Amino acid sequence: MDRLLTRRLGDAAVVFDLLNWQTHVLPPAACVVLEFIEECGGPGHALEAEVNRAISSSLGLDPESEEIARIRQTLREIGMFREQ
Repeated sequence: MDRLLTRRLGDAAVVFDLLNWQTHVLPPAACVVLEFIEECGGPGHALEAEVNRAISSSLGLDPESEEIARIRQTLREIGMFREQ
């Protein structure tokens, strides 16, 4: 069973962690990255490097830019990426 449940709420999303019962609200910018996480295996299964490549190739954005790096850090902290 997956640890993280995600639900869209308009432009935002909610992530519920079944292990610790924490709920996280993701703003629209984080939802863009969440879409790539879902394409790369899903929450808790996607590799961050794959998500970075998808962001770069699909959007032409630098995944190391300050804003995207901050979003990835937040998503990493709540367990959205698989440990390598």
